[in-house]
Amino acid sequence: MKIYKIGLTDDHVLFAEGISNILANKPNMELCFIASSANQLFEKLKDYRIDFLLLDVNLPPHNGIDILQQLKKEQPQLKIMILSMYQPMDIGITIDNFKGDAYVLKVSGKEILEEALECMKTDKLYFDPNIVHINPLQDAFTNQLKLSKREKEIISLIAIGKTSKEIASMLYLSELTIKTHRKNISEKLGTKGMADLISKSFQLNKK
Repeated sequence: MKIYKIGLTDDHVLFAEGISNILANKPNMELCFIASSANQLFEKLKDYRIDFLLLDVNLPPHNGIDILQQLKKEQPQLKIMILSMYQPMDIGITIDNFKGDAYVLKVSGKEILEEALECMKTDKLYFDPNIVHINPLQDAFTNQLKLSKREKEIISLIAIGKTSKEIASMLYLSELTIKTHRKNISEKLGTKGMADLISKSFQLNKK
């Protein structure tokens, strides 16, 4: 059984200890270190070769996203999960510009963290299902259509050209489930196809 070696960087001790306790109960995962700053992180990375890094987005005076981008250049094989109190769109992150492997909100439960870790093992991009916006489509558009939270996620991905297979991978769902959602969205809009749906979404988005 492969043992996944993990590093954690967070400046909140109680939160870090909580993550440590969760990982302690995972037989195929080993927490190698906890760093409370960017400087500590880079020192630890000299001593440990890890598979996953759990990285707080806020590490004053450093920016976790800048650290993510630097590490991806230096160690492209390293899988990095961003942990944050902020919604991605609040800090300018979209699917197109996100360089990490998972984005998990700190307000979510351990089930979300465990799901994200499992997803990272299979090279799938993971976004916390509690994320309100993955891509900036207007609220007026999605609210007008009375779309569910999941349908809003899917229509945002459709609008940037993602296929059903790609969306299934990103949202950790089956391709059949995504196709069913696409059908339901089209029925709610009364569109003939996804091209029509995307066109209408951007027309409303410009208003």
